[in-house]
Parts: sequence; C-alpha cells; structure tokens
Amino acid sequence: MNVKKVTALSLSTVIVGGLLAGCGTSDKPAAKETAKAAGTTTPKDTGSKEPVKLTFWFPGADKANDEYFNNAAKEFEKLHPNVTIETTVLPSAAEDIDTKLNSAKLSGTMPDIFSAYLAFMGSRGAKGDFAPLDAYMDKWDQKADIMDSALNAGKYQNKTLGLGFFPAPEILTYRKDYFQEAGLDPNKPPANWDELASYAEKLTKRDANGNVTRAGFDIPLTSADVFVEPFLRQNGAKLIDEGQSVPVLNDPKAVEGLKYLVDLNNKKVSIPYNYQKKDEIPFVSGKSAMSFLQTSGISNLIKNNPDLKDKLGFAPVLQKETKVGFNGYRLFTIGSTSKHKDESFEFIKFMMSNEQVWKRYKDYVNNGKGKPVVPWLALYNKYIIQSYEEAISKKKTPEQALKDAQDSLQNELKNIAK
Repeated sequence: MNVKKVTALSLSTVIVGGLLAGCGTSDKPAAKETAKAAGTTTPKDTGSKEPVKLTFWFPGADKANDEYFNNAAKEFEKLHPNVTIETTVLPSAAEDIDTKLNSAKLSGTMPDIFSAYLAFMGSRGAKGDFAPLDAYMDKWDQKADIMDSALNAGKYQNKTLGLGFFPAPEILTYRKDYFQEAGLDPNKPPANWDELASYAEKLTKRDANGNVTRAGFDIPLTSADVFVEPFLRQNGAKLIDEGQSVPVLNDPKAVEGLKYLVDLNNKKVSIPYNYQKKDEIPFVSGKSAMSFLQTSGISNLIKNNPDLKDKLGFAPVLQKETKVGFNGYRLFTIGSTSKHKDESFEFIKFMMSNEQVWKRYKDYVNNGKGKPVVPWLALYNKYIIQSYEEAISKKKTPEQALKDAQDSLQNELKNIAK
C-alpha cells in the first residue's frame, strides 16, 4: 500500500492514536532502508560531491514537531555526507514569520528550503520569493504517488511553487461525557447547522443569573477569520473569486452564513474569547462542550490530560449547502535565490518519501479548504475579521458589515493597482 494515497484514515484513530505517538518517537530505519524509501542510494544523487550547506526553516509547533524536522535533517545528512543542513525553528504565527522573511530578504539570507503555510503561496509567490519546482517534478519518478491536493495547493499562476506535505485541519471536537449529561448520544455529533445550534443550546449550562458557566459551543469574539470562513463557504459563499482574483465578501450567501453565527451567539451558548489565543479556548479548560481545535491542540490537550482520551469525540465536516471545513496546508518551497536548488529538491524528495510521510501524516480532510491563494491575503484577512467582529458584537448587521468590508477591500485594491 502506498501511504501517500491513503485519504480515508479513521479520524478518531488518527487523533487519539497517531497524534499521541508524536512525530519524533518512531524508531529510525537503517540508512539503507531509508534511502530506498526516499528513492536515493548514494551521495552522488545530490548531483555534487562538493560540500554543500543548506538552510531549512520551519514554523515551530510543539516539541514533537520540532524534534521530527531536526531528526529528519540529520537522517538526510547521513545519506548525503557532503550535505549539512542548518535548521531554524520559526515562531508559529504567520505575522511573525512574515517579519522574519522580510528581514531575511533584505539581508540576502533567505533559506534554501522553507516549510510554508498555504497563506504564503499567494503573498510570497507574487513577490517571486519561491523558485518554480515544475522542472524538478517532471523528472521525479515518484510524482504520481503524491495526492492531487498536495500538488495543486502549491500552484500560483500555473507554476508549482510549493509541494504540500501536511494538511492542518480545524476539527469540531466535543466532550462525550457532556453529551451524555445533556441526554445526547455521544456517538452522534452534529452534522449540520440545525443540529449544531440545537446541541449547543442543550449543552449550555448557566447559573441562577443566566450567566454561562459552561458553553455549549465555542464562538470567538475576535481574530476569528479561520472560524467564520468555513461557515460562509458551507452556505455556498465564495468570499474570493480566485480565478478573477477579486473579493466577493458581500455575497448574499456569505451574509446568511454570518447571520447564522450572530443568531447562535445571541442565544448565549458561548463564553467570549480570542480565537488566536489557543490556551484561552474555553474547551481546553473544560468550560465548553464543543469547539474547533487544531490537531496539535488536540494532541496537547490529551497529553496534558490523559483522562480525556476516551472522552473526546470528533465530528465530521459540517454541512449546509455543501461540506467545507477549514484545512490549511504546509508546503515545502525552495528560495528563488538559493544557490543549491538541486540539493534542496533532493531534500524535499526525501521528506516526501513513504517513510517520512508515514511518520508525519496524521489525517487528510477531503473537504478541506484553506486560505485563498491571492497576493492580497493580508488585506482579505483584515476585512473578514473586521466584518465578523462588527457583526458578532452587534455594531452592524451582518449584511452591512460584509458590504462595508467588500467596499473597503475593493478600494484598497484599487489604490494598490494605481
């Protein structure tokens, strides 16, 4: 079985089993076996026997993640004695990484290999920061083994600038024990909007004054672009026409989706929090019954509270008009200024080998949708967040908030074009 073609792993098995294992805990195979899996056998495969130093930057996540990448680099060095890899662990926030990359570009120290968030493919791709990989991939005999989504995710203006290696979904996670308390079947999580709203009300606990003491469903108040986007898309909204590279935030379908979230929040089924501050999510402290969590957050939650292993459940992607969940991506890229592109692609091939994929993959969400691949993503994020916060706080109606966001974004894009 080719592990890279596996697209239907059991979600619950993956989360409570695979994530707990940690990337860096697997036994390392013998160098010969690893070389065979990677499609390399001798140092000459790098195309040079001269000493080569590669720089590899990747966003930090947790100890297991960081150890995995550092160990993988060492494994590659053993297979290619003429190559040394200098790894750098970056901050996890995209804004901080962007600042680091800007500084590196100015100083001429951009990395040879960079593990990029999907959001960078449009913004950085438009600036020419990544080298096209198409010529390398055309000669790669294992290209057919890679999932189409992994190949397509890294395309910008018909050029492959990144190779997707790790999906990063946000999963609707719930407490089975809280479901039982509320008289709900712990093995039947909500599958659509109506059920989500109904369950949220039944799961909410309040004190004598009506204050929420345990949320039915986590609804953030701020920094919630990743939270709100799937709901709008589930209702059929585009948000951005990526083909035309134009925003469509005020689509009636988007308005209806935002109104659903506002109405649900008005039922007082949640405890306010900032979506970007993952350690403050009510669910993490046991103060909520349902929440969207990242896979790394789930694994850390179980690691810190082993008793939760059998109490957590994982819902399928919610559906309204269609099924869409947020699924970011991590992609391997090569810096356009790299002097060692051949060796860099050899490292990427190694990282995409069956052995490394098996160590790394946790789950793949077929219905996932990540950030749009457009060069003005930062502006889009700014206005999708602004419209959500204005609507959820009742400063504006959902319709007015999205209309104003659309107008403001279009005006900024016109000024950029000038």
